[in-house]
Amino acid sequence: MYIEHDTPRRDRLGSDSALRSPRVVASLGVLALALACGDAAGTETLASSESDAVSTSPTEPSATSVAGSTATTTVTTAGPGGTDETSAGSTATSSSSDPSDASDTTAATAGDTTTGGATTSDATTEATSAGATTDGPPVGLDALGSLVVLGDSISDGGGQPPYYYDLLRDSLTTHYGPIAYHNAAKSGSQTNALKGQAESLPDSLPGPVAVVITSGGNDMKANILQVALGLDGPVKMAVASNIDAALGELLAPGRFGPGVEVHVFEGNIYDASDGQGDYGANGCSFGEGLPMLPVDMYFDAWNAVIADAVDAREQAPVDMHGYFYGHGYHADPNWYAPDCTHPNAIGHAALRDLFFEHITGEPAP
Repeated sequence: MYIEHDTPRRDRLGSDSALRSPRVVASLGVLALALACGDAAGTETLASSESDAVSTSPTEPSATSVAGSTATTTVTTAGPGGTDETSAGSTATSSSSDPSDASDTTAATAGDTTTGGATTSDATTEATSAGATTDGPPVGLDALGSLVVLGDSISDGGGQPPYYYDLLRDSLTTHYGPIAYHNAAKSGSQTNALKGQAESLPDSLPGPVAVVITSGGNDMKANILQVALGLDGPVKMAVASNIDAALGELLAPGRFGPGVEVHVFEGNIYDASDGQGDYGANGCSFGEGLPMLPVDMYFDAWNAVIADAVDAREQAPVDMHGYFYGHGYHADPNWYAPDCTHPNAIGHAALRDLFFEHITGEPAP
């Protein structure tokens, strides 16, 4: 289902002084729980989300960042509902540097291995010298052998089914034919878990491989004080470093086999309030009784960091924030679940459409 929509034009706000205004400081409670991506249930308080949050520091990665995550590898052999699960229960941990320790190899029923190195950036000297391609973000893939999903609860059971990643797998199967499928996303994870999730993937996948990622909202939530005070520069640098490390793992030459091309499609952070920040007055599971605080400037700043990190590797940023803007809880229909954190069924269908369009270069069916 292709959903026509209009995305309102919004200018980026880059003034640090605005972030330090007394109104912002006095209204920390609103933004603290008003971020788009949270735990699977989306109902935890700020205190619990901060105490359970995974560290964003690139120098001290948490050993539990992806602990307990279970990745399931399947081969899709038909359209909707036509999957055969070939392996399950492979546990991904960030402490393992050997993908073979925590992953299963997917046998492809179709999808030829393509030629050419994994896509990376000129800034990555080692990958470039090893023969990786630097052709920029793909505009529609002619063929697809595998779909990989990484990230947080948006990609791991958050919201109301059917989930976008299941819909996307089925739609891509209809479009390209049988593909291998592997989901290593973990609810509640932050960007520093992405490299561990990538390391948990099989050593061999049929190409080309499309990697879909949703991550960043939990980092924003865990560092809310710095965000509101305009002191989140080091945190955003850590997020950029985490994304770059994950993409470096995914795009390493031969990561999924000799000559297998890899294309990454990374989403950013959306906002159920469409910039108004009035979560407490609209039945959300957070912000009750707290004043309204406009939040576009915060999301814009963080999403620019995510886009820059993905662009630096010449991969494809996917603007979930812009695509969902105007479809929050003030809109009819609303694309968000009642927790104001995850997509509802309409939102998951829309997210499927968005990633499908980026991967195939065509409107979703």
